[in-house]
Amino acid sequence: EFLQDNPERRLLIEGHTDSTGAASYNEDLSRRRAGAVRAALIERGIARDRLETRGLGEAYPVASNDTAAGRQQNRRVEIVVSDKDGEFPDAARR
Repeated sequence: EFLQDNPERRLLIEGHTDSTGAASYNEDLSRRRAGAVRAALIERGIARDRLETRGLGEAYPVASNDTAAGRQQNRRVEIVVSDKDGEFPDAARR
């Protein structure tokens, strides 16, 4: 509903992984994770050109990868909403 009411807004969809496995595998997995969210949003009527995806692999953990609970928290997708001009905050441009 927010995106339908604010057509100037865009989304940056960032996929993340834990540190289990090879870094190259995790980068691919994070891209696929972000892509799955993008596909779900497109199915719900959000225009493709409003959605940008990025796979960040294991580079930005939010918790320790030393515990199962921490690894679970690191396996995630984050969505950044653009400002009214369609621009993303500098923090999202890591």
